[in-house]
Amino acid sequence: MAAAMAGMAAPLVVVPAAAAEEAPEPVHAAATCNGQPRKTIFRKYYRGPLMVPLRCGDKNWGYKHLVAKGRWSKPFDKKIGRTIWSGTITAQGPGQRIFERLQPGCPLRSSFKVVTNPGVYSGDHSINPQGVITAFRPRQSSSAAADC
Repeated sequence: MAAAMAGMAAPLVVVPAAAAEEAPEPVHAAATCNGQPRKTIFRKYYRGPLMVPLRCGDKNWGYKHLVAKGRWSKPFDKKIGRTIWSGTITAQGPGQRIFERLQPGCPLRSSFKVVTNPGVYSGDHSINPQGVITAFRPRQSSSAAADC
């Protein structure tokens, strides 16, 4: 029996669709973005059914921009995800949507900001939506609001 099975192919393993869609978390740029076109999606963030991609981009936007600015790390990745998932949308217009983590106080302060483009990138319809342009921790001004 073992001799008969030796010539047979291995059994087919079916992976559930949900598991197939979960990509392993990239370690660094070389893992997925080096040599990849800027439209390549590096990570996906969600706000309910809305998917906001972080594309490889270039030195001006996306993952490569964050790496060039020295901002990319696992904690930074988590901050982007939390800000998109549950942050406040503070600006929304053609070509721009800003998500912010606001801290209570007078005045309200932003502890983290993610700038996205929910539309087409500069007329290139293969990059739609553009997704995350940049993310950062805003500098806090020392002046208090007079209205508080």
